[in-house]
Amino acid sequence: MENDPATRALRELEQSPAFQAARMLEQAESPAQRLAREMQNDPVRQAIEQFEQSSALHAAETLNRADFQRLATSLVEAQSAFSAYTNSQHWAETSAAIAAAHSAITRPETVDVLRRIDADLKGLVTAAHRAVVPLAEQLQSFSLAAAAAVQPLQEHFQKMEAWQTSLAERMAQLQNPWAIEDHLGVSMVGFARIARLHDISSGAEPFNPAGQEVFAEELGEPVAFDEKQSPEDRETARIDAGMNAEIVAFPPEAYPHVLFSAGFQLRVEAVATVTTENGDQTGYYDPQHASFFGQIENRLRDLVQAELSRLEGEAWLKRRVNGNLRKRWEERKTADHDRRGDSYPLLYYADFMDLADIICQRQNWNDAFQRFFQSKPDFQASMQRLAPVRNTIGHNRPLVRADQITLLAEGYRILNALGVRM
Repeated sequence: MENDPATRALRELEQSPAFQAARMLEQAESPAQRLAREMQNDPVRQAIEQFEQSSALHAAETLNRADFQRLATSLVEAQSAFSAYTNSQHWAETSAAIAAAHSAITRPETVDVLRRIDADLKGLVTAAHRAVVPLAEQLQSFSLAAAAAVQPLQEHFQKMEAWQTSLAERMAQLQNPWAIEDHLGVSMVGFARIARLHDISSGAEPFNPAGQEVFAEELGEPVAFDEKQSPEDRETARIDAGMNAEIVAFPPEAYPHVLFSAGFQLRVEAVATVTTENGDQTGYYDPQHASFFGQIENRLRDLVQAELSRLEGEAWLKRRVNGNLRKRWEERKTADHDRRGDSYPLLYYADFMDLADIICQRQNWNDAFQRFFQSKPDFQASMQRLAPVRNTIGHNRPLVRADQITLLAEGYRILNALGVRM
């Protein structure tokens, strides 16, 4: 075998300078260096490195960071299974996902899905449905899911069990059919949202930042209505402007009872009757929507007069109110006196939004009113939401569900900010 060509070639290779140098280098390596070199040449490691540098992996990592595909898929599945979800405890999870998607997703690929979900909810609000009284076991299980989906802000509800128990107890007060039979999940979550609005509006700080965020999410942007719009159109317009459809997803005839059980009870300490300059007392108030709005409006009048009089004395009207406003009020007062032979104090001829303008005027806000309402933009939004309800009441039109929840939620927190006991 010594003369075998392969043997001779191997011997020549071993005696070559290159081979001798490689052997010397190998002998000089430490064990750690040798291990690193062997790992570097390992086929498995080389395959992993090639995969890490591949465009497919980079695309997958980008998609994973955006998590868009998963969210888009879940939205499509939620829409296709909408009817089933709305009658189950899983609706709470779906509801939370939709709310998060609205605030976080603006991609065109998901807009159509979100619109279809919104359309389903609006259809649920406006269509006729059979109402039922949920069974005791349904109240227990569904209120647990609703409590998890709608987080409270109040300190005494820091434990989820207390919040869930409170919801179940409030729902149990409803003895007449109130929940949509085929969509119990929507009704339960909607009730929890209404209850949370009540608890914020009647809490210690009704205009605090966290409460402002919830009110904006639930009630949406202020809407200006055309007087010719139908009640259904007004309700749809509010939902289009951002009102959460779940808070009005109840049979219309049951809605006042839902609001009452959630905590909105029109038991307001009576405001003093208005006296004319000749001493006549008018303005009897009873616990109805019109009189409740009267409480709000006249409490704000009293606040404006009391606070600005405190700062300027009897000259407050001239020093703190725009001259054009005063002129318009004086014209109304004169016309009223010519017609009846009597009139009210000048501030009672101010429009509802005139009060908002006076309160939010920069100097007035800084000197007098910030301590009541904390945030000027939030107070302005509150008044703007109430203004169309004021117009509806003034024309003796019925209040739709969206009007009712807006009146009670915003009215409660304004009166609460003024220290009115309810």
